[in-house]
Amino acid sequence: MKAKHKILSTVLISALAATLTAGIAFAGENSIKVGGLWAQTGWFDSYDVAGSKGLELALDEINAAGGIDGIQVEYVTYDTTSDLATATALTTRMIEQDGCDVLIGMGDPNTDIACGTIAQEYGVPTIATVSTLPYTQERVGDTAFLVPYGDNIQAAAMSEYAYNELGVRTAYVITNNTDEYTLALSKYFQSHFTALGGTIVSEGEFGSEYDDNTSTDFSPIINQILALDEQPDAIFLGCFTDEGPIQLKQIREAGLDVICLSGDGLDDLSVAQIAGAASNNTYFSTHVNYADPITDDFIAAYQAKYNEDPQNAFAALAYDAGYLLKYAIENYANGDYSPQSIRNAIAQVTDFEGLTGTISYADGNVPNKTVFINEFKDGESLNITAIVPTFTEGE
Repeated sequence: MKAKHKILSTVLISALAATLTAGIAFAGENSIKVGGLWAQTGWFDSYDVAGSKGLELALDEINAAGGIDGIQVEYVTYDTTSDLATATALTTRMIEQDGCDVLIGMGDPNTDIACGTIAQEYGVPTIATVSTLPYTQERVGDTAFLVPYGDNIQAAAMSEYAYNELGVRTAYVITNNTDEYTLALSKYFQSHFTALGGTIVSEGEFGSEYDDNTSTDFSPIINQILALDEQPDAIFLGCFTDEGPIQLKQIREAGLDVICLSGDGLDDLSVAQIAGAASNNTYFSTHVNYADPITDDFIAAYQAKYNEDPQNAFAALAYDAGYLLKYAIENYANGDYSPQSIRNAIAQVTDFEGLTGTISYADGNVPNKTVFINEFKDGESLNITAIVPTFTEGE
């Protein structure tokens, strides 16, 4: 099981913030300083490395075109090493020592909530590019924003696609029980799928340490599935890219040639490359359709800068975050680049058109966007359709 992560009490953090805020030198009127908090190494790097590249590309383009409101953006970035204690320490450093006006990235929901809670006490806005937890703001406060849609939205879209298009009527759910994301995703899928008329035949959970020591033996869960009186139409995987390929291989090796479903935690080309043919007949929700011509310029610029294709949707989400920040400040900050002003400007964003869809924060900190459904097939990730779910419990 993952070790419990301790967050300073609100009272203690508030006291600390009150003591130190006066000594913090934020960038000020004539400068905008962005902090990039990314897991460049460790178990979460498959998501954040692409994100860090997407944001850096956006900020480079923005500065080359004259900056934000004519001001060059300063960019400070650190590697969290996929470690919660390191991430929270870096959050404090970025705010107290570096004077960052806004933080972007934040990692998985566990990290986003912990780091966001610290930033909230200093009044510094955070823009998450990977975390999809729909109740983040309830946990953190009004300085926390998400670029992606919430897990309730993607779970609704996946359950509707599975039920209406794939004919799935019964499903077994496998969940990594160590992260807010995987727990929430599986919970929302079960809720939406059963509301449509589907049946969850049973569920199995597994735990892994909060590092590179990912669970590798899923035979106990697979044996539970094999022992069912009737095999399910589909298996839903609440997982990350580390364990996803392993699960798919072991599921197929056990003779279970059923549909596999998942969320954006399975969104990475490495899944199909590692799992090979075992990834076929697997569908997952994601945030962008890279086959859409709207992404052509982004992909070309990304290839030119990094000599590779975007590995997953999180590159586009972080790219959108950079331009979202520019849009918010130029349209709503009125020349005030303080953290509080930037936070208020982001909160007013309406109908920002990004690569990953339209972003508005009129109803909270999580945009309600279109969900893209992809399929792994012959080592590739292919877009199948786009869905605006009709049933979105938990918004």
